[in-house]
Amino acid sequence: MGNYSFHTVLGEIDENKLGFTQPHEHVYIVRTVDQRNCELTCINNLPRSADELLLFRQAGGNTVVDANPLATGRDVLGLQDIARLSGVNIIATTGYHIPKFYPEGHWIFNIPEEELSEMFVREIEEGMFLDGCYVKPEYQTHIKAGLIKSMITKQGLSDPWTVKCITAAGKAALASGASIMVHTEGVDELGMIDLLAGKIGLPTEKILVCHVDRDVTDLEKHRKIAKTGVFMEYDTITLFQFHSNAEEVGMLRFMIEEGFLDRILLSTDPETNRMHCYGGTVGIDYILTHFIPLLKLNGFTENELNRIFRENPRRALAIRK
Repeated sequence: MGNYSFHTVLGEIDENKLGFTQPHEHVYIVRTVDQRNCELTCINNLPRSADELLLFRQAGGNTVVDANPLATGRDVLGLQDIARLSGVNIIATTGYHIPKFYPEGHWIFNIPEEELSEMFVREIEEGMFLDGCYVKPEYQTHIKAGLIKSMITKQGLSDPWTVKCITAAGKAALASGASIMVHTEGVDELGMIDLLAGKIGLPTEKILVCHVDRDVTDLEKHRKIAKTGVFMEYDTITLFQFHSNAEEVGMLRFMIEEGFLDRILLSTDPETNRMHCYGGTVGIDYILTHFIPLLKLNGFTENELNRIFRENPRRALAIRK
């Protein structure tokens, strides 16, 4: 694999085994405080999660990123079992998430930036910790993370804790060679890119900007973000409260015509109400079974689809040293 690799929960794989990839899914979440009040994040039935990914594989899927990072309900041993049962490659994430996933006084709010960054690097290079949802984790596995999760909320970069954590994540990405995905909520995307690329020195091609397609009306904003060289991770397929399929298709065509085909990634970012095996209305396989046929009806070529679902994820998820 030369000087780059892909870390799955079952070990490193060759780029040719990555195949059809959706880079922002939620496969299995346990023990997080958020599950007290939110049934939508109770993706905590291992057989159902395995069956969900089996449907994805039967539809033609090969690889998913599980986007719940350290201390937010990630269960790396469970993810291993699900990968074996389903035959799907699962890339797990280190990093941090939005505040609702942490109880009051959680260790992540007070840990020094450098220590947090070192923890993220260890999870990429050595192996992920078990638990951490309530107390600082102690037990480390040999199962390596393959991506770093981070976020900015509607407070943007005005929140010191956000700046501390995203700086730690950016430094860990630079040190480990892993990419960083950033949860966004419509605020400070360009400022975040400037912090990671301009101040920390992370190459923009190592940054995956999530959720920008929650708004598909301000296409100029999409163009400005993509011009920086980041990946546009459009992951609200099936989130119809934000847009229709037709609006998403129109945005994708605009971005391709603007020259950003090599910047596009697509995923579903599901909760229980959008997973077949949890009684939801659609599934993680929806892109394969419904959205890609719609793209083809709208003139998207096999070359364009291959770039979006195979070639772009290879570049976005490769760990380069």
